[in-house]
Amino acid sequence: MREASAVTETAPVASPPLAALRRPWRLRPQGMRLSTRLILVIATSLLPIMAMQVVIGWSQWAERKAQLGDLALQQAQLLAGNLDGIAQGARILLGAATESPELRQLGPGCDGYLAHLRRHAPGYAFIALVDGTGRIACASARGLREQEAGAPWVAAARAADRFTAGRFTRIAAVPDGVLPFYLPVEQGGAAMGGTLVAALELSWLEHALQRMKRVGSPLLASGVLTLADADGVILARDIRHADFVGRSFPPAAMAVLPARQPGTLRLRSIDGTERLVGYVPPTGENHGLVTVVGFEENELLRDIERALVRGMVILLSGTLFALGLTLLVARRFITAPTSALLTAARRWRRGDLAARAPVADARSEFGQLAGAFNGMAVALQQREEELRQHAQALEARVAERTAALRDANTRLEAEMQERRQTEAALLQAQKLQAVGQLAGGIAHDFNNVLQAVLGGVALIDRRAADAEAVRRLTGMVQEAARRGESITRRLLAFSRREELRADRLDVSALIGGLREVLSATLGAGIRVEVAAPAGLPPVFADRGQFETVLVNLATNARDAMEGGGRLTLTAAEVTVPPRSAGGPALPEIGGLRPGDYIRVAVADTGAGMDAETLARAGEPFFTTKPVGKGTGLGLAMARSFAEGSGGRLCIASAPGKGTCIALLLPVAQAQAEAPARPPCLAPRAACGADILLVDDEPAVRAVLAAQLEDAGYRVVQAADGAAALAMLRDGPACDLLVSDLSMEGMDGITLIREARGLRPGLPAILVTGYAGDAAVLAVGQNLDGSFALLRKPVTGAQLADRVAALLGTAPG
Repeated sequence: MREASAVTETAPVASPPLAALRRPWRLRPQGMRLSTRLILVIATSLLPIMAMQVVIGWSQWAERKAQLGDLALQQAQLLAGNLDGIAQGARILLGAATESPELRQLGPGCDGYLAHLRRHAPGYAFIALVDGTGRIACASARGLREQEAGAPWVAAARAADRFTAGRFTRIAAVPDGVLPFYLPVEQGGAAMGGTLVAALELSWLEHALQRMKRVGSPLLASGVLTLADADGVILARDIRHADFVGRSFPPAAMAVLPARQPGTLRLRSIDGTERLVGYVPPTGENHGLVTVVGFEENELLRDIERALVRGMVILLSGTLFALGLTLLVARRFITAPTSALLTAARRWRRGDLAARAPVADARSEFGQLAGAFNGMAVALQQREEELRQHAQALEARVAERTAALRDANTRLEAEMQERRQTEAALLQAQKLQAVGQLAGGIAHDFNNVLQAVLGGVALIDRRAADAEAVRRLTGMVQEAARRGESITRRLLAFSRREELRADRLDVSALIGGLREVLSATLGAGIRVEVAAPAGLPPVFADRGQFETVLVNLATNARDAMEGGGRLTLTAAEVTVPPRSAGGPALPEIGGLRPGDYIRVAVADTGAGMDAETLARAGEPFFTTKPVGKGTGLGLAMARSFAEGSGGRLCIASAPGKGTCIALLLPVAQAQAEAPARPPCLAPRAACGADILLVDDEPAVRAVLAAQLEDAGYRVVQAADGAAALAMLRDGPACDLLVSDLSMEGMDGITLIREARGLRPGLPAILVTGYAGDAAVLAVGQNLDGSFALLRKPVTGAQLADRVAALLGTAPG
């Protein structure tokens, strides 16, 4: 009850901040109770004992596991000894047959003698003599000559040169199979030499194995006994013999066949059970037979595991008992006096300095603490009276100073408000000026893109019957649209919304691809020529920025050739030698770092520039064009691009001789070629899937729906989130949801959350062309990867690939 009261009397604790909740848990001694400290001391003293018990148990378990390997090997050798006894019995049987004169002379009573001998040898299917020509000359069973003539065991008997066991053999009389033993007979007298064969029935061998495991036998009853021939074919098992006889060892057990010494293996047995196996390989000493004894290792370890668990339970029980006893003692002799001291301290904190702590025994440490606390309370009570008197005097002085500070603060706030208004007006004026300049440059770039798009569309309309021309012009329009996308990316990069993406660029291919775009953009009066040899080393730069720089330079060249002219784009490799090697071959590469560069030049046959204009041509916002015709940022952006890529921009011009602007970009370092990424193909399971498409822009929705339908999907369209939820609630099944992020009413993120409330686990793709805080919020809410995020503009192939990927991995 004292502990409960102590808890209720404590002041409310503020909720910890989120950052504190995320910190890893650790012991904080300053917040630990005395009883907890005592329990930790006891637990720490018990840890070495527990650790020692764990180590001892582990060592016992490891020693038992090692002993099991020796046990399996001994059992396999013991089984091999028993099998050798069976083989020696067969040898004695065949040796006794050789003593018969009828057999040696192949007389008329040969068959009868062998039949009489087999009747006194239970377990043998037949006894036969194969002569040197491979013919069954004598047999204990009638019809054996006709049934087994040419059988594999006959050929093996002819090839035998000593007493040995053969391979697994099936005969007509014994379908379950037999094990033949061969004993060559020396040629003597009038008889021909040959080989005696005794065929041991495998069913008898099965019963022999079962008898070996009778009570009191040295072979353990928990083992599985297996005999096999030199090819790994099972001859007999004491368990489930009929299921496995004649089958080969599993691949993991084939390692015993080439072995030369007995050993052990841990493998999955032929009946699918994990076993520890001891084996004796097929050698001449054991007549070419394999003996295998398998044990379920977990079963043999179960007794020691039970003993270890029992020991750990006893140890843990003793530990818990010791800790519980310690807790009871701590509550009686530590928690109770501590709670009394805390109660008195809380009363002092609330201002009741007249309260005193009980002193039960002045000789104990708790009694001494209580006396010290009571003395401190008396001193605090005296100091509180003194402070009350000083506080009354200070309050009067503070009131006077507060009034003076209030007047000064009022004047300062008025001055700060006036300054903030002035700074805001100045900042707004600067923003308007920068926006005007930036809008002019962006409009200039987009007008170039729109010129290429509109010109290409017009040409497509006029050449609709020419499929090759339409395909080429379509590529030109797509290239212009991608350039518009790169302008948007640069604008986002300028506003810190998106970073530029640099890549290894093939300058020859890039300039060659711009030729047709520039021809359609600059007009019929400008002849565009390109001189860029193939095989130039690549450069490392942003493709969209590079293309925009070249288009801007070409547009400036067109404006300089009012009556038409020739625009030449060239690319060549130049080398900047070290300074010690002499001056540069070209004046424009002086001062560059030594190395290999690609020189890309844009030359025109226009009016050119005088020395004064040439000196200021690269300054930002400097232009010779009329107001509204240029921003003066084209050459400044080109210079910034060249220097940012590690190169330089150079301008050469003279009045009446045209202008040549050269970009020198360093050659990209060679790197290992990344493996080609395979194309993303829709799985067959995704073909014909139902997709719900939501977008508040009808044109965008129609284009996306057409792209998905071309990819083989069925598309249902909705103009807003409310309509989409109604379709999900009342309509047919839907396999995937594609939604715009920014829509009137319900946004895309809310739509996905509500849709999954109706259809749990529904795959979703969020498409957005917005780069503001909403897009950042969408990325932040998708940390668990619950939906895919695509940024507009998105191609049909990109959308189809993402849909196929989600449908291929989504459950159900």
